[in-house]
Amino acid sequence: MKISVIIPTMNEPAIVDVLHDVRDALQQQSVEVIVVDKSKDETATRAASLGAKVIHQIGTGYGDAYITGFKQVSEDVETVVILDGDYTYDPYDIPKLLQLINEGADLVIGTRFPLTDERAMSRRNVLGNRILTALIRFLYHVRLSDSQSGMRAIKRSALDRLKLRSAHMPFASEMIIEAQKEGLTIAEVPISYRTRVGRPKLDPFRDAFSILFTSVRLVRDYNPIVIFLPIGLALMLLGLGYGVTILIEYLHTGVVTRLAAAILSVLLILTGLQITLFGLLADVILTNLRRR
Repeated sequence: MKISVIIPTMNEPAIVDVLHDVRDALQQQSVEVIVVDKSKDETATRAASLGAKVIHQIGTGYGDAYITGFKQVSEDVETVVILDGDYTYDPYDIPKLLQLINEGADLVIGTRFPLTDERAMSRRNVLGNRILTALIRFLYHVRLSDSQSGMRAIKRSALDRLKLRSAHMPFASEMIIEAQKEGLTIAEVPISYRTRVGRPKLDPFRDAFSILFTSVRLVRDYNPIVIFLPIGLALMLLGLGYGVTILIEYLHTGVVTRLAAAILSVLLILTGLQITLFGLLADVILTNLRRR
């Protein structure tokens, strides 16, 4: 099969090593290498000298680089591979991903855990990855151990079905969520991960919150009942709690002295009921739209 390898770059000192290893690892395959570059150094020149198709990234962001690269993939390409240009991922692991593609998987993610080099990722980043992965597993019912891995392979036919819009780090989560929504087969394979060459570009706190927000937003858009039902039920239970105490007081005294609490109880119950019904209605509408 013909393979397209897409590599986003921004001042990558190791780009020559990355491209050399990609070519060597896939020497038995028909390969095109697309480098989406936003560098101020000689990265683009070095990549072009090694035969890569270099595309200048007009926009900004990790996701924007890949979306730009996807538009440049040749029509006869059957599988697209993505990886970073900082040499953290080992191109010699690409055949592992392609093997699962050949066995029927639509999207294969290289899982970095357990880490082969514990110095390659800080404890803070490991913890953040674990939390985000657990959230995606819980909300979208997808079995993964590394939702933020940047080394992946996907069938071209599967990629064409995904609606990818995130320009920044949430792109990694969005790809998984979209694939799950489309009913694609998602698989994982262990890969190695090493200390990056060059300056890090990840902002752990900013990117973590951005990924978290995008994950919740996509749940709202694709599975609203998961968001609205718990909120609605919680408000109704809280309102009922207030209401029970007021009812007990009325049964003992024959009067309602806590008028404000009684009004709050009714408002909580009605608001919770409306939110619950809205979630159920939204879920029914989305289910009918997917069947069309």
